[in-house]
Amino acid sequence: MRSWILIPADSEKALGAAAGAGAEAVVIDLARPLPPAQQAAARTDAADWLRAHREQVLAQRRFERWARIPGLDTPHWREDLEAAMNGSPHGIVLSHCRSPEDIRQLASVLYEIEDQLGLAANVTRIVPQLGSTPACALALGRLVDELHPRVSALTWDAVALAHAIGSRRLRGPGGRWSDPLAQVRGQLLLIAHARGLGAIEYPFREIRDEDAGLRIAEAARADGFTGMFAIHPSQVAGINAAFAPIESETSEARKVVSAFATNPGASMVTVGDRRVGPTELLRAKRLLGED
Repeated sequence: MRSWILIPADSEKALGAAAGAGAEAVVIDLARPLPPAQQAAARTDAADWLRAHREQVLAQRRFERWARIPGLDTPHWREDLEAAMNGSPHGIVLSHCRSPEDIRQLASVLYEIEDQLGLAANVTRIVPQLGSTPACALALGRLVDELHPRVSALTWDAVALAHAIGSRRLRGPGGRWSDPLAQVRGQLLLIAHARGLGAIEYPFREIRDEDAGLRIAEAARADGFTGMFAIHPSQVAGINAAFAPIESETSEARKVVSAFATNPGASMVTVGDRRVGPTELLRAKRLLGED
């Protein structure tokens, strides 16, 4: 999926506009810290919205329904998760994911909740938000071999990491990410492609600068990201355009899919002058919308 929009669960206006934003995935955000009474109301509103948009018969563009929950080191993450699961979302974005153990713990709780709600086992996917502290960033390499099957994509949290290291900026001259942030971003991108997963870029926060937002989305796509978060509906069209496949990409993807279809059971096939394997097949199917 190309465009993911974060919608604050405590904003009635934002919730009302979410379905018409044009994003391919709407993520109701329960991870933002709120006073207890407001958090309880936000949980109710999130579950109501997720339930109300389960059927999208009249929607011009169908979208997936996700929820973002706080990290497992916070006191009320399970209440937020249970509220979101009452709306049977397609998946959960786990903020401040510290390690593969956090993903496994979340997956285990999801299995319990799915069983309680009568949902199919393992139907709920996970997108961990990684690298939000120096320790988390240094542990990213473990994900190559330890990712849970529920994980369908990876993303990161530039602002949290910048705060954690005392950085005064996210980007340097020319809009380039500062060195520590660029290192985490690059490592996440490599891990995602090594495992055949989606890689979702951090949102551009200056919503009034549409030209810069489009340039940054185009740069993320050029770097190999498969999608990007938006924080305002005005950003979605630019993200969709930036991540739309070009003809040469779709042509190559069709060749990869066709090569595997004509060689069932093969672990590697030849496409043109190169050998491709399962990760290239997954990437090709994702680009063609067949994943």
